[in-house]
Amino acid sequence: MTQPRNPLWPETIWHGADYNPEQWPETIRAADPELMRAANLSAVSLGIFAWSTIEPEPGRFDWTMLDEAFSRLHRGGLRIALATPSAAHPRWLSALHPETVACDANGARRRPGGRQAFCPTSPVFRARVGAIDTALAERYGRHPALALWHIGNESMSGCWCDLCVAQWRVWLERRYGSLAELNRQWWTAFWSQTFSSWDEVIPPYANSDGSTGQWLDWRRFQSHQLCELLKHEIACVRAHSPSVPTTSNLMGFYPWVDYAQVADVVDLVSWDSYPAVGGDPSLTSLTHALMRGLKPSAPWLLLEQTPSATNWQEHATLKPPGLLRAESFQAVAHGSDSVMYFQWRRGRGANEKFHGAILEHSGRDDARVFREVSALGAELARVGPRVAQTQAAPARVAILHDWENRWALEKGAPARDKRYIETIHRHYRALWRQNIAVDVTRSDADWSQYRLLVVPMLYLLKTGAFPLDGAPEELAARIDFPARLATWMRAGGTCVASYLTGIVDESDLAFTVGYPGPLGPLFGVRVEETDNRRAGDANRLVLDPPLAGMRNEYPCERWFDLVRAEGADVLATYGDGWYAGTPCLTSNHFGAGRGIWLGTDADDAFLEDFYRGRCADAGIAPLVAAVDGVEAQERVGAAERLLFLINHADTSRTIMLGDRVGTDLLSGRSVSEAITLAARGVAIIAD
Repeated sequence: MTQPRNPLWPETIWHGADYNPEQWPETIRAADPELMRAANLSAVSLGIFAWSTIEPEPGRFDWTMLDEAFSRLHRGGLRIALATPSAAHPRWLSALHPETVACDANGARRRPGGRQAFCPTSPVFRARVGAIDTALAERYGRHPALALWHIGNESMSGCWCDLCVAQWRVWLERRYGSLAELNRQWWTAFWSQTFSSWDEVIPPYANSDGSTGQWLDWRRFQSHQLCELLKHEIACVRAHSPSVPTTSNLMGFYPWVDYAQVADVVDLVSWDSYPAVGGDPSLTSLTHALMRGLKPSAPWLLLEQTPSATNWQEHATLKPPGLLRAESFQAVAHGSDSVMYFQWRRGRGANEKFHGAILEHSGRDDARVFREVSALGAELARVGPRVAQTQAAPARVAILHDWENRWALEKGAPARDKRYIETIHRHYRALWRQNIAVDVTRSDADWSQYRLLVVPMLYLLKTGAFPLDGAPEELAARIDFPARLATWMRAGGTCVASYLTGIVDESDLAFTVGYPGPLGPLFGVRVEETDNRRAGDANRLVLDPPLAGMRNEYPCERWFDLVRAEGADVLATYGDGWYAGTPCLTSNHFGAGRGIWLGTDADDAFLEDFYRGRCADAGIAPLVAAVDGVEAQERVGAAERLLFLINHADTSRTIMLGDRVGTDLLSGRSVSEAITLAARGVAIIAD
């Protein structure tokens, strides 16, 4: 059970917050370290939006604020994640070099102000970022309090300026090798859009049109440019701070940056978790699994959450007592080695003055939120050294998610009502409710540990068609997905694929061998047509005979594959309409494995019953017996397993533990057979 350990702080779990001393006078910030100790913080993220304070004019650095902060925080025993301030560049840079400000999707230059308004291609912007990053690393890169480089912040920038367009053309020429090949891949004969020169190639502006292949490549390029900027920043800090790891905080299922690429650039994945109060905790669980799965060989970090309310969601709902604790331990249960908040103090003005913080505007340490944070910090300090010796336990089930597939699906697939993330969530939730451990995996990940792989709506298949000879490594097609899946299935894996899988290749060109393209032999089916109907226009999935533990029929809606079995066994057919009797659930032997095709959007009851049976077939058992509202996760280390139980319900729940006997690290009580958790209660049971 030995796991690789966190290179940052192997001794405990970090507990901390975003800290913005540049927004406060000396009389306020002087008291911060003592208050942080009272809140049982052990770390802060520092300097995220401090560029104009650190470099008030070009080339002149003022280290007063950071020197003071490093000194005070270090004396207070706190560790520091020092940010590079590239997310919000100063007004003087925008004024001197307007080209550093991004253009919008119409190609119009944005007005300066706010954040994420930069052009990632601009040589001037990269030079100025490199200069301040280098200066930061020279001054603080070997400081004993520095534990992490926080590169940028919540990368979301997109730019349609002439610099980006010119670089995109270079990127395209490297990818395709010739204009003729680009025309073929983008299917430009449609609507007479054939390009006769590279200068004619433009992005899919908001006020223009283009092929979905063009759209896909523009999105790929935008992610590529952001990653190139991240690499540039990392190189600058590593030149003077080679041993300090790097991260860049992500935003879950944020659609417009391929986080798999970002994960390959940084040392540690981190993310900012802001579930709505009263929302579905299984969605938060899914997103933790997504972040963990981006870089499964390394620990991950919860870098932001609100301790109370947000100011930007539809409702600024306060977290009731106990919810912050439950959500924090949920992240730790999924493998996070930190519990961090935005923010330390509520600002007095501007956009986030009503965003939650550990210290409210009153600055009092006897306020409810401060007391809850302090109590949680004390618990983390007590159990952290033991928990930190473990990581999230390897799962036997995984669900595939892919950003490029999402782009292609949402732009190129028929109908508007796709619901890709919602569909992934429904499949995940069906397993989560049964306390089956589930990873979210990448197309190019190592799947050898998995017995069951779920592939919902994998519309786009990466077939390894690119790059052409001579293309740089970062443009290389990393995988031939059909070949990888075939190898994994031959070795004994069971794959469940759904409707809208195997429709197009990397360029959004439909497979001419029919659907699901090169996956057809793996699943033993040919999808002749797919019907899409409005929600509520339902059909029935009929199992005759029913599989063990399943009903005879279940409702299904929205998507209906018309499947022809070509070697697969038919497990279920449609019960109604003009395609009644047509297969909608099939199973095919492939090597030592199996390919199961689910051709319709079956209801939640079907998914729960279906996955219960498929997990039993694969020898995959729940961590504990399912209890409504209770989540179970495991962390494992060299010598022990820790079972995390989190009651997300508003009333108490009793969980049967079977033959599991141990000690709850949080309460210190011995437990066996069963444990009762109060509303939003948590237990960590060590064998």
